[in-house]
Amino acid sequence: MLKKTPLILALGALAFFFFSPAQTTETQVIRAPTEPPALPQIEARAALAQDFLTGEILFKKNEKTALPLASITKIIALLAVLDKISLDEEIEISKSAVLAPEPSSLRIGEHFEVGDLVAMAMVESSNDAITALYERLNTDGQFLEIMRLKAEILGANSMNFINATGLDETETTTGGYGSAEDLLKVTRFSLDSPIWQFGDVREIVSKEGIKHILKPTNELGPELTPLIGAKTGFTDLAGGNLLVIVEYPIGHPLGIVVLGSSEKGRFEDVKKILGWIKNL
Repeated sequence: MLKKTPLILALGALAFFFFSPAQTTETQVIRAPTEPPALPQIEARAALAQDFLTGEILFKKNEKTALPLASITKIIALLAVLDKISLDEEIEISKSAVLAPEPSSLRIGEHFEVGDLVAMAMVESSNDAITALYERLNTDGQFLEIMRLKAEILGANSMNFINATGLDETETTTGGYGSAEDLLKVTRFSLDSPIWQFGDVREIVSKEGIKHILKPTNELGPELTPLIGAKTGFTDLAGGNLLVIVEYPIGHPLGIVVLGSSEKGRFEDVKKILGWIKNL
């Protein structure tokens, strides 16, 4: 047997070191922290975005400031209506409803189910439809107080209503006031209301068989998927308002509202906020 000399032992050790499989060790890669995307620059005076599932606030700007609501006022009006009457109740269209400000396709004496008028109010922000519903329930002159109490029950204490449409009453007085924060409170706690289920309606038919094609006021409809619900608003005093409910991520209803933008700017503002949230 060959006797191993110290030199042979040393050479063997070196060979083992160079040719044996390297032992793996955990390597930590140190990355510089990623800078969050810059806050979106929006035109709106106030805005708020919230994950309705977790309650997390994702974006805010002057969210507690009460501002003119314009036709977003109709959300509270419709919630108050459906607390009192059913969707299948029949309502006759009066002359005063047809004469409500802004053009309408409704005709005096036509009969609709409440659900049809809710669809008109939500999809194309019909003042005639909301006036017909208001007349049905304001027989004792208390409907605006009913609206105020409905908002209060939902935690929206900043809200006040001069009329049910949200239209400006004068050059200095608008039809309804409220904050972005309170609007999302109302929206979050009314997600199971039927009012949010009429966004896809594009045609209603009166009992007399007259068809009415609805023209959506929400220009972002095709871009926001899946879209749960939306409501627009615009008057001289309010500027452009927009409230949308989308799912992002799937299973998480996300509410975004902007108040005091411009007629076109409200849509761009919501797109900017949603895009910013998706890049967080």
